[in-house]
Amino acid sequence: MIKEYRGKMELDLDQFDGLFEDQILERRPREFEFDMPARLPEPVDSAPDSEADAQVCSAPHSAELGIIFRRAIRTVSPIVIADVLSLMLCGLFAYGVMRLFDPAAAAHYRSMSPIALLPLLVAYGMAGLYTEIWVHPIIELRSFTQINSIALLAAAAGGIMAPPFPIWCAAAWLAAVVLVPMFRSLTRHLLSSHRWWGHPTLVIGSGAGADALARALASAPRSGLRPVLLTDPTRRCWVSVAPVMNDPDQLESLVRAEGIRHAVVSLPELSSARMSELLDRFGGMIPHLLVLTDASTLPTLWGASRRCGRLTGIEVRNGLLLATLGVVKRAFDLSISLVLLICALPLIIGLMILVKLTSRGPIFFGHVRIGQHGKRFKAWKFRSMHLNADSILREHLDKVAHAQAEWDRDQKLRRDPRVTRIGMLLRKTSLDELPQIWNVLKGDMSLVGPRPIVQDEVVRYGRVFRLYTSVKPGITGLWQVSGRNDVGYEERVQLDQFYVRHWSPWLDIYILGRTVITLLYRNGAY
Repeated sequence: MIKEYRGKMELDLDQFDGLFEDQILERRPREFEFDMPARLPEPVDSAPDSEADAQVCSAPHSAELGIIFRRAIRTVSPIVIADVLSLMLCGLFAYGVMRLFDPAAAAHYRSMSPIALLPLLVAYGMAGLYTEIWVHPIIELRSFTQINSIALLAAAAGGIMAPPFPIWCAAAWLAAVVLVPMFRSLTRHLLSSHRWWGHPTLVIGSGAGADALARALASAPRSGLRPVLLTDPTRRCWVSVAPVMNDPDQLESLVRAEGIRHAVVSLPELSSARMSELLDRFGGMIPHLLVLTDASTLPTLWGASRRCGRLTGIEVRNGLLLATLGVVKRAFDLSISLVLLICALPLIIGLMILVKLTSRGPIFFGHVRIGQHGKRFKAWKFRSMHLNADSILREHLDKVAHAQAEWDRDQKLRRDPRVTRIGMLLRKTSLDELPQIWNVLKGDMSLVGPRPIVQDEVVRYGRVFRLYTSVKPGITGLWQVSGRNDVGYEERVQLDQFYVRHWSPWLDIYILGRTVITLLYRNGAY
């Protein structure tokens, strides 16, 4: 949750550390170079004699303004270009759909279709989708969908007396929901490897937490915040992935010389008075401060700042308790599952024949899992193992020492001797889970949710088990789009915990979109 605070910005540490999509999918920090000046600029007087002097010190020079302007253009313009191209393609797609219904009327829209959606760029800008490039992709997806829906619904209503224009609007909306976020994501992916893109960022932390924060930022280059300098007000951190400067005067000189306009702050151990003092000091030299609060247990992704008189707090929302959203999730599960079942029916029949012909035993395998409210159910899969799988496993664990350690750690084996040849193919492509569509239709599972677990895994969840049983397990979820079997069990529990605390239909849509990409790349599948 990002909220205004005295001209600065606040961001929840757990949200920042766990939700940027690169943070989920890419664990290794990337090295970022920082060209330290051969001769440091003259230190700025940290205690100006007058208010006028203070204003001069905080105002950027003309040379700095040039650096800032060029960097902003380099960072924002590719995103704007991506939006322009995607909106033009949406307009052309809508024109093609219109031609299918009324070619004669569509001819009048031919020249305007590619540019008709470009005014939406103004709405995107007013919503902060160009100034705040670090917006989480789920929040970004919601903003795009809301803006496009309102604009095109209004346009369709205005043109209802001029058919087939409403058809054009409906087709344009459908294309925009998919293409605009997709083009943005692709653009960020392509730009994240280039040093010239993004905002150089000052990391303000203490001790080992400062280095961890710098590494977290470095491993999420698509956020656009690139750690190039680190400072520790407590002077306990001197080495990090970014150069460390703890001298206040030299730090301010470097910030001004490099045109650093963004900073991320994490100092949870400081008192409120000391924190307020530091925010005032750093806020005088850097206009954009992200203050990370140590509130990992709060579902702040969908929270909001609320004020009652002189009291200020965060409203904590639990979408799972809202009946309307529960109906939306169930309707979403049923509609998507029915479409998938119909489209995949020939493939399901073909796989049934392959499983039956290549090994002895039943086609399907049902394993008892724990569902919502602790209810036991059978999760169905295509059988991918030999009939005597248990004895094969025991024999293998007795013979291979490192296999026993791997099994104890993850309850999975990368090279599992129990798996049949066709089973290996099914698992790598995740096609073995197609029968779980039936579990979704029955109501035992959802399309998106925590991975269904067995009784032996309950102890690994500990106190989080109560959160796990508050939702239906899913065919896909954060674990699946975060590397699957390459993710350790402790991190898997954290991902399930995050999903429950931050659930919303938008989070489900985001995970489904990431699932398609994960299946194509087969990340962590074995």
